[in-house]
Amino acid sequence: MKKIMNRLMLPFLLMAAISGCDKIEGPYHEGSSKGVVYLSDDSLIINGDTLSFTSDNSTPVKKILAEDYTGLLCGNCPYAGVKLNDTLKPAYGDRLVVMSVHAGFFASPCPGGLACPGNQPAGALTTDFRTTVGEEWDHFFGNSSAGNPNGLIDRMDWPATHIKTPSSWAAKIQERSALPARFGIRIINHYLPGTREIRCAVQVRNLAALTGNYKLQVVLTEDSVVDWQVWYPPHTPEFDDTYAHRYVLRESFNTEYGEQIISGNATAGELYLRGFSVALDPARVSAHCYVVAFVYNADTYEVLQVEQAPVMQ
Repeated sequence: MKKIMNRLMLPFLLMAAISGCDKIEGPYHEGSSKGVVYLSDDSLIINGDTLSFTSDNSTPVKKILAEDYTGLLCGNCPYAGVKLNDTLKPAYGDRLVVMSVHAGFFASPCPGGLACPGNQPAGALTTDFRTTVGEEWDHFFGNSSAGNPNGLIDRMDWPATHIKTPSSWAAKIQERSALPARFGIRIINHYLPGTREIRCAVQVRNLAALTGNYKLQVVLTEDSVVDWQVWYPPHTPEFDDTYAHRYVLRESFNTEYGEQIISGNATAGELYLRGFSVALDPARVSAHCYVVAFVYNADTYEVLQVEQAPVMQ
């Protein structure tokens, strides 16, 4: 097993990359948090706090990432969200990780949003759920341009038919669930209520020898955010101030497209460890927040494995 190298080893790693090294080591990578010291492929220190993974050679199941592209001004979006969270999510349990991405035309809040109906109650629809990472994804994948509601299922079929309508979600999720896992992901979160710091360790294990470019993306979501939502008839009221926004994307821990963990060849059983220290926004309810980590093919954007863990483990 290769050792995790420190910053002093960067010149040697650059030389190794030229000669064919294929494992991207930490902690000097772009987007890594300060205060992270890597002890091994199983253990690290974040701001003095040691987080360690026990040995695990089990074969994980394939989990699926469902991204619901939505907006508080999209009156048809709640029907898609309810289908995803109240029907499909219970059917698959923790094998289905849901992420609601508020972005684009229908996510621009009132006043000023182009989709503002104009007859909303005073003070309604003012919350801005948009994020830098969500807007970037929406621009790249083109979801809001295609007309909400829609989504991505493991970002499959990019770049031609990757945008999936809600009517196809069930079949696509079922299709992805039948695939074997190619990676395993584990997450350890240590939350400090006094400072609202999240200390997060993510370990990735590739299950078979492979070749290619693979990235790790780590983001934060918040579940059950009760706020206004436009909800077209037959639902009443049309302007619903009790709507529970599920698994809302809040921020990325490591840029809009994550960070490279594999470039070239990798042998079966290789481990990739990353650590993060992130201050939780005071407006977030820590008990409702989750860290979501997923590995994807950097050339095709296909998500090969995803994992979710509550901030308060």
